[in-house]
Amino acid sequence: MVMEDRETKDDNGRFKEDFSIRITEAMLYDRLHTLSNEYSVSVELLVNIAVKRLLSDIDFVRNLRMGKIDGE
Repeated sequence: MVMEDRETKDDNGRFKEDFSIRITEAMLYDRLHTLSNEYSVSVELLVNIAVKRLLSDIDFVRNLRMGKIDGE
């Protein structure tokens, strides 16, 4: 479940949105916390990186479907 909370400004004055995401798979929850502790980074950072990667992969597949190759 994803719940939008509110809009806030970051350190550079840009608007950002805060979200709450409920992780319903216990194994995924545990893995995120394990990686967070192992690499001394926040769970939030790991989730942001994962979402960026997912969106990048989706864009890549969409471009392949349209016959586009990176660099065009």
